Amino acid sequence: MWRTPLGDECGGIARSDAPTESPEDHAMYEFEAHRLRHAELRRAAALERLAREAVGARRAARREESAPFGATGAEPHTDRPRRHRLPRTA
Repeated sequence: MWRTPLGDECGGIARSDAPTESPEDHAMYEFEAHRLRHAELRRAAALERLAREAVGARRAARREESAPFGATGAEPHTDRPRRHRLPRTA
């Protein structure tokens, strides 16, 4: 197994010898990070939107399949509440 060179062995510039970044470089880095995050959020939102549209399309297809001629009796929802307004007293 190969040993990874450390410190002076690798021939790279040590952290203390590296040139320091100017404030403009730091601001540019933050701006690029912001742009990348913004693009990532937009992609995620587009995927979620697409998933919602697919679910809605499947739901509409199921509704149409269960009631092909617009029959209202096949709809699962009614105006009647599921539970009584007040619980029964003991």
